[in-house]
Amino acid sequence: MKRTLQVANIIALIVTIIVNYLSNTGIFNHSTMASVSARYQNYFTPSGYAFSIWGLIYLMLAAFVIYQARGISGRREVPPVVEKVGWLFVISCAANSAWVMAWLYDFTGLSVLIMIVLLTSLWLIIVRTRMEMDVIPIKKIALTWWPFAIYLGWISVALIANVAAYFTKIGWNGFGLSPVAWTVIMICVAGVVYLGLTWARNLRESAMVGVWALIAVAVANWGTTPAVVNAALTVSAVILISNGIHAYRNRGRHFLEEAR
Repeated sequence: MKRTLQVANIIALIVTIIVNYLSNTGIFNHSTMASVSARYQNYFTPSGYAFSIWGLIYLMLAAFVIYQARGISGRREVPPVVEKVGWLFVISCAANSAWVMAWLYDFTGLSVLIMIVLLTSLWLIIVRTRMEMDVIPIKKIALTWWPFAIYLGWISVALIANVAAYFTKIGWNGFGLSPVAWTVIMICVAGVVYLGLTWARNLRESAMVGVWALIAVAVANWGTTPAVVNAALTVSAVILISNGIHAYRNRGRHFLEEAR
């Protein structure tokens, strides 16, 4: 069973990367990720450079897949993380690919639901592996925890952006509140989420991705929507200060274990 999971994880990531590559060629519905995003541009849509983080995410996921493949030939012991993650990584990859197709074929509401599945699978991986709660060597943290911490951090804000795009599509009236007001609210919600991830699960890496995304939101609205810019920069500053305090209080935690 372990080796089946190892092979399935490798195949799932390869398929996901291929689907995401093809999504930017126009082969699906003559659309690209950027063209659909531009169609539903709103105040929460980050500047285009923010999406370059996918390169880092896939690079780190590849590192995880290579690490979890140890022992696949039967000559070495299979890493315990394989059983802990189970089929959740495959599910996350399937949800990622399904989201791409739903987005490109303009099923925006469905894409929100699929992204919730993706976010849930990543969260369950974090819970099952006790990510950032146990004390383990830094090498294992880099190869098994950071990929999912960063991935979760991006999908958390991407889900909010996806919901904003859906509301833009259907012309939601915002219960009388302006789009700018709702954007500020969403930025604050994102901030609360990242603070929660930091202090409840020690996921400072996820919070740093939040800073990356929120600054990109500020850049996208620079010179046009001061309220959104100020909110995004203020929340980013709060997250950075929170991360600094949290890092100071937990300094040396992983390295102490290695010295024992």
